[in-house]
Amino acid sequence: KDALEYHDDILEWLTENPEVKLAFQPGTFQIGLGVERLQGLYARTEVLVLNREEAVQVTGGNYHDLHDLFNRIHSYGPKIVCITDGPDGAYASDGENRFRMPPYPDPAPPKERTGAGDAFASTFVAALIKGSNIEGALQWGPINSMNVVQNVGAQAGLLGEADIAELLQHSPEWYKAERF
Repeated sequence: KDALEYHDDILEWLTENPEVKLAFQPGTFQIGLGVERLQGLYARTEVLVLNREEAVQVTGGNYHDLHDLFNRIHSYGPKIVCITDGPDGAYASDGENRFRMPPYPDPAPPKERTGAGDAFASTFVAALIKGSNIEGALQWGPINSMNVVQNVGAQAGLLGEADIAELLQHSPEWYKAERF
């Protein structure tokens, strides 16, 4: 909560460095500030990741209408928006194309869910950085999220690229992003 000026500094730096792309996963404090206060950051965001409840908080939109949520969020400026939905999977949009991704199958009941959303978001962004399209990034994210919840704590189950690729190679045939 004491970092409000830091958000302004980030925006100023991004303005001075237009070649830099911003991935933004706002936390409780940033969401509480409201879209208006962080409008510059939202407008400058390349990839925004929120869970479904956060998307409703940020937009005031309809929880049951993902198209409404995506439309509202894209109107703030983010180019790629990803909305995670816990055990119901995730959704992503580039403003024109929208995809739904099921969760990766858990090999056992989750031990703890701490860090699952952060693992998903960071892996989704990493896949995009590595050159993947949205559908591919949507396949990467749930794999790391699934493995994190098989462990206690937010870091113990994080996988590297080779491990993600291995699990993806052996994933069920149905494990792919579909347009919605």
